Amino acid sequence: MKRALVLYHSLFGNTKTVAMSLARGIEELGIEVDCMSIGEVDINEIPKHDLIAIGSPTHMIRPSKEMKEFLNQLRNIELRGLFGFSFDTRNESRMNKRSLLVLENSAARSIEGMMKRLKMKIIKPRVSSIVHGREGPLDIGAEEKFHQIGREIGTILTN
Repeated sequence: MKRALVLYHSLFGNTKTVAMSLARGIEELGIEVDCMSIGEVDINEIPKHDLIAIGSPTHMIRPSKEMKEFLNQLRNIELRGLFGFSFDTRNESRMNKRSLLVLENSAARSIEGMMKRLKMKIIKPRVSSIVHGREGPLDIGAEEKFHQIGREIGTILTN
C-alpha cells in the first residue's frame, strides 16, 4: 500500500485546515495518510513514505521560521526519488496584487525548491491558499480546493 505524509506548520489553524483537506483527498484513493505538525513528526520516519507534502504559512514571502528550521533538518535524510508537493497559506494584500515578485515568492516556492534540491519528484506544482486578515478565515472554497488536489495527487500515486 502507498503511504503519504502531510506535514504542516500552522499559527492560526489555516495551514492545518488545508493540510487536513489535502490528506482527506489523498486518503480517499486508498492511500495510507499521516497528517501532522512538523513538531510531531519523527524525521527518521519520513523516508518510509511515497509522498511528502509540506505546507507553511508565508511570512515575508518565505516559510515560517519554524518551517525553515525543519527544512534544514531534511538535508540530513535521504529523500531522493520520493514524490513531493508543497503548499502554503498567505495574505492577499494590495502589494500582492500589484507585484509579480510577491506573487512568485511564497513559502510553497521555497519548500518546492528544497524538495528539488533533495532530488524529490514534484508530483504537482505548488499551490497557495489565501487567508483574509491576519488570522483568517481562509478564502471561500479553499478546503474543497485542497480536497480536490489531494484526490488528484492520490490518483497519480495509485497509477
